[in-house]
Amino acid sequence: MMYGEVGRLADESLRLGLRQAENAVLLVMAAQYAWAELWFEGYRTTGAALSAKVNRQARTQRLIRRGVAPAAAAQELHIV
Repeated sequence: MMYGEVGRLADESLRLGLRQAENAVLLVMAAQYAWAELWFEGYRTTGAALSAKVNRQARTQRLIRRGVAPAAAAQELHIV
């Protein structure tokens, strides 16, 4: 009887250790995904800012080609 109980407890302790290892791996993976999301958010923000700058410059150049004064075109006025 006692040997059976010790064996059961040993099996249970092994299963508990495996579950703890699985949880640790899942926690590490979740932390890595969160870190990557923060890292790539900076790239997305920078990309959006650069795209907006290029669009502003293109709009200014189009206005200048249409005869708008460069100072007025640079004020980001929208001519309809």
